Amino acid sequence: MKARIGVLMIILGLIAGSCNKGKTFSQYKKEEREAINNLIAKENFEIINQYPTSGVFGEKQFVLLDNGCYLNVVDSGNGNRAVAGQTKVLMRGILKGIADTDTFTINLFPNGYEPLEFVYGLMYEAKVIANSDSYGFGFMFLSPGVESALEYVGENATVRMIIPFDNGQSNKYPYGIGSAYQDNYRVPVYYDRIRFVFDEY
Repeated sequence: MKARIGVLMIILGLIAGSCNKGKTFSQYKKEEREAINNLIAKENFEIINQYPTSGVFGEKQFVLLDNGCYLNVVDSGNGNRAVAGQTKVLMRGILKGIADTDTFTINLFPNGYEPLEFVYGLMYEAKVIANSDSYGFGFMFLSPGVESALEYVGENATVRMIIPFDNGQSNKYPYGIGSAYQDNYRVPVYYDRIRFVFDEY
């Protein structure tokens, strides 16, 4: 499984690198904005600028966060909030590439995959936890954007997010695998579903 995932990541990285030659940063940002706008229009999402005072979101309602990510809360959880440096978070999700040159879907909800694990607030300090089945996918799923949802929701929460590459995968990851995705501006990514479960750390 790990070998197959590794090959997939290398292929995707090479494709991204070949497609991105010669573009400026502003061109990447323009293409990203177009991809996000196209997704919003296609799915008929409503974008709001303030978190609902009731904490309740409409099915297609997303709030634009200060970090540039879009968040829709399906279930805010049980009220138990993550504590930085202390809470181990287990995450499952459905990830969709939304750029015209990079469309894909990866589903980590089936029981055949282990949840992705990280310590809240320590994602960049070697606290992304590798496991046998999902390690290779981790650098496509885990990012500051994903982690930022936990500022608003708690244990057993379910959210949806749109995450631009500024808050996507980064070459700051201690394992050095995720750099190709950020460096080649392969994000934006739409997270059709993210589920957070807390564990002891």
